[in-house]
Amino acid sequence: MDLQFNIGYNGRIEDLRVLLDKSDKIGSVYTGGISDKIRGGRPQYIDNLDILSQQVQMAHDRGVSFEIALNAPCGFKEKTDKTWWQGIKQYILDLYRCGVDSIIASHPFLMNVVKAAAPMKVVASTICEISTVRSALYYEQLGADVIIPSMNVNYEPGILELMAKHLKKAKLRIMLNEHCLGDCPWRRFHHNHYAHSNRETDYHLNCKKQFLKKPYLMLTNNAIRPEDVIHYRHITTDFKIVGRLVPIENLAMRIEAYHTGHFEGNFISLIDAHLSRYWEIPNPGLAGLYQQKKRCNKICETCDFCIQLFNRIGKKLGRRP
Repeated sequence: MDLQFNIGYNGRIEDLRVLLDKSDKIGSVYTGGISDKIRGGRPQYIDNLDILSQQVQMAHDRGVSFEIALNAPCGFKEKTDKTWWQGIKQYILDLYRCGVDSIIASHPFLMNVVKAAAPMKVVASTICEISTVRSALYYEQLGADVIIPSMNVNYEPGILELMAKHLKKAKLRIMLNEHCLGDCPWRRFHHNHYAHSNRETDYHLNCKKQFLKKPYLMLTNNAIRPEDVIHYRHITTDFKIVGRLVPIENLAMRIEAYHTGHFEGNFISLIDAHLSRYWEIPNPGLAGLYQQKKRCNKICETCDFCIQLFNRIGKKLGRRP
């Protein structure tokens, strides 16, 4: 079966046009919802429903589904607040009337409301940190039609295979290129922060400092190289490429790389446009990384494979942080 890519973009209609022109493998696109409604996993939103409707129509004209990320893990009122939840139900209906096909959610209460309000699909966000078959089945029972597992199991094919096997209707979508640290200690708090504020400097600085101090960590995270997507095709044909906050040229480059399954450039540019200014890891030099990581015990002190690999092929560029 042909691969289909789910692409995040910044909500600008001109950039959506660029993406849709870039690849015929785009199965769906997603962006943030309307400002001052339910927040999402990135501080990026669309101004009003008219602008949203135009972009949904543009995607549909190309045969591409449209999703809205309402995947903040907190910031929801108590279920006894009937007025607030009725407003959320109306918001979901408004999105449906704009033609939105799916809602990306992490909060179970919101999944319930989407299923009750409109005939839209529910995508269980990676923010749910679904990392076991049992957890995947819970979210399927809550109404998830698509499940994005935690990136921390990207290199545990046995778990992903069991999820795909035991889900009754839901399908898996594997996230390819998020730049978070593997098993990041700040990740859940970062997403909670997004639910309340668009300012995120503290969290990004934490991670950036780690990567700049120990650049081999860019090999120990959970991103998947374009050449290695082939190892997941028996599990799913649905893959997610992130990049809502990067320049459109960089996002288009990522789509091209994953579309062709081949990339000759700096691996870091596929996961972090900012860090790629300071460090270079030639992607062709990473052949065999998948095989090593799928059997890794994730104890870098006893397995220095990524450290030694980075020391051999990594290069510090002339810029200063």
